[in-house]
Amino acid sequence: MRIDHSLRPELHLGAAASESGCGCDDHDAAAAKLGNTVDDATINYVLKTQPHFEDLRNALGQLAGMLVLAAAGSKTVTQDHPLFATARQTFARVSDGIRSVPPTARATHHHQHLIAALAAMGVALKRAQEDLHLSAMARERVDAVLVPLQSAYQQLRWAAEALPGFEIVDVSQACCAPRNGATPH
Repeated sequence: MRIDHSLRPELHLGAAASESGCGCDDHDAAAAKLGNTVDDATINYVLKTQPHFEDLRNALGQLAGMLVLAAAGSKTVTQDHPLFATARQTFARVSDGIRSVPPTARATHHHQHLIAALAAMGVALKRAQEDLHLSAMARERVDAVLVPLQSAYQQLRWAAEALPGFEIVDVSQACCAPRNGATPH
């Protein structure tokens, strides 16, 4: 099974990851060597990791929602906002959960992307903690949070492609998605 990591590599943290697809060491060779089989130990890994994956995806969405509110000038967007607090708590729980599940050989590629997603989400949360106390955030301040948030989301997409049982909804194929450079109505 070949995993396509060409989707928006510019969203990665660090130049090395941008230059080599997903940034994994020889991921094509590892995928070819392991094939499409999933053993019992890997199924166990999937069952233990999947809830953490879902929670991390939800925390990413919560932080993204906070950024939308901040960019729109909402005066309620602060570090004390309940949604931001929930995202931070979820991140801490998920971080411990993902790190506590040892990956199998088949799940190593997936696990590397989850760890990278955690790292990027950690950066996004740290930057948001520093900047979300301001309403009507300047674009460069939103971008400081948005770039690592997008990187975390991309890492989750790559993780979802690495093993069965993990889903990311691709809205780029939705009826309202821009087509051929056109702007949505």
